[in-house]
Amino acid sequence: MRAKPDLVPDCDIHGEPMFRHEVPASALGLEERRDIIVWRCAQEGCRRYFYGTVGYRDYPEMAAPRTFTPRCPDEGAYMVAQRPLSAYICPLAGCPSIEPWQMPVQRLATTSTSVDLGTQELELTHSS
Repeated sequence: MRAKPDLVPDCDIHGEPMFRHEVPASALGLEERRDIIVWRCAQEGCRRYFYGTVGYRDYPEMAAPRTFTPRCPDEGAYMVAQRPLSAYICPLAGCPSIEPWQMPVQRLATTSTSVDLGTQELELTHSS
């Protein structure tokens, strides 16, 4: 399986683009003795990260994730939040799977956007 090129996850709490961050694998509960790259929220004070094999979690790892990260019904990969779409999308290249995502932070205005997914066109509602 190959990830979609140039896909940057948005924080599933704040909806802001995440940045690549190197952390020890042990910080994620992995027994390996190496560092791994995760996507981390850029919002000050936010402890959310995204990693392909665990989805969205808090860093350092807490007993349980704050929210459920949906998995792609076709590929099984953890889906990635995308604020402009107000949706989770599958991160794997060629997979058009999409699920609604409601950003937990209070929304002020609602607009409508059309998104072209290649063979599918989808109308989604999102906030600015």
